[in-house]
Amino acid sequence: MVESNLQELTSRLQSEKDWHQSAIFTEKGEILANIKAVLKPDEIQFYIKAYDDRDTTVGEGFYINDVHFDVHRFHPPLIYGRRGGPDDGEGIALCRVKPRTQVGDERYWYLLITYLLPILSAKAVPQMVKFSETYRKNNNLYHYILVGNPE
Repeated sequence: MVESNLQELTSRLQSEKDWHQSAIFTEKGEILANIKAVLKPDEIQFYIKAYDDRDTTVGEGFYINDVHFDVHRFHPPLIYGRRGGPDDGEGIALCRVKPRTQVGDERYWYLLITYLLPILSAKAVPQMVKFSETYRKNNNLYHYILVGNPE
C-alpha cells in the first residue's frame, strides 16, 4: 500500500475524537494505521482469530499491551467489551471488514478501537459502523464492508 494512502488512513482514524486508541490491521497481522494502540504480535493474532470461536473469545477477552478487557458482546462483525470500573472504565470494540483493494489472498481487515468514559459502546460501536460505511461509499482504497460470518 502506498505510504500517502496509509497516512490518509491514519488521519481518518485521528479525526475520530471519541476513540482513545485505534488500529487497522490485515489478517496477516500487518498494521496499516495506528493511533496509540500498542499491539503485540500475539494479541493481533488473537484478534484475527476472534471470530472463529465465541466461547474462546468471550472466555479469554481482549488484550492491548497486556491490559485485559472483558468481552461481553459477540455479534459478528462486531465484538466488544470493557475494562475497569465506573470511574476509570474503557471500552473496546473490534470489527471485521472486507477491503475492496485486497493485497494478495487476504480477505479481511480489522478495525480495533478503545474509548474512555463517558463514551459508551452505544456511541462508539455505531461510530465504527459509520466509519466503515462512509469509506466504503467515498473512496476506492478504503472501500470495505462489515463482514459477519465467513462466506
